Amino acid sequence: MTETTDDLAQGEKRLETYLGRHARGEDPMPEAAPLLQWIDAHAGGFASVLSHDLKTCRKIVYDFSRDGDVVLGGTSDPARQTDIMFAQMAQEDAPVGVGRYREDRICYQSPQFKTGGEARSQHLGIDLFLAAGTPVYMPLDGVVHSFADNNLPLDYGPTIIMEHNPEPGIRFWTLYGHLSRESLEGIHVGKAFAKGEELCRFGDYPVNGDWIPHLHFQLICDLLGKQGDYYGAAKPSQWDVWAAICPNANLILQMPENVTASRAGQ
Repeated sequence: MTETTDDLAQGEKRLETYLGRHARGEDPMPEAAPLLQWIDAHAGGFASVLSHDLKTCRKIVYDFSRDGDVVLGGTSDPARQTDIMFAQMAQEDAPVGVGRYREDRICYQSPQFKTGGEARSQHLGIDLFLAAGTPVYMPLDGVVHSFADNNLPLDYGPTIIMEHNPEPGIRFWTLYGHLSRESLEGIHVGKAFAKGEELCRFGDYPVNGDWIPHLHFQLICDLLGKQGDYYGAAKPSQWDVWAAICPNANLILQMPENVTASRAGQ
């Protein structure tokens, strides 16, 4: 599955429209308002994407905006970092580790994340860290929009994008990245999954892009013509625009902890 040239061109035009609105001091994407209102009205009805109840289970919220005990991506050894992270989680009796939305990450400073001199370094999704093979469940009904194995180093690895049309006029997508290759077996565009049904499983390094095993979960209001892949981080100078296109995924995950970095990324 690949994007058509026309779809991508139309997506680029829409992105330029959003950027232009923001430059004029306007709401970058007013089209997203009904979706956000719908999500807010149905916040109590989403299923957990994990077998753990994310509203109540214990977690460690990590900071990847600076060097620490656990280093994400870059030139780090994912096996060693996985051992360190999971030992910390076990010591704290926390079954889930979390990577924050809006975090300006040092691991996104390599050339593949840079265009025009500025890195796409500010995280557009939320990461959930558990062991490889962990099942992922649908938070609400949806159908497969697209999928791909994005197998470059530090990319998503196997990825599924789900489309949701919960009622007339409401349409959005959720992205599930860093999956196992087995997660793509039997998948086809248009395949329906019900709320609470298992969709996929966490991948292991190096299949998952060579990261500590985790799920990258992202909420998307406009796919911009893309299929099977999407921007997982934004240029800090364009954050307000991308935050409108990809609102905080915790609107669906509903974790009570502060899983959003400050404007400074700290």
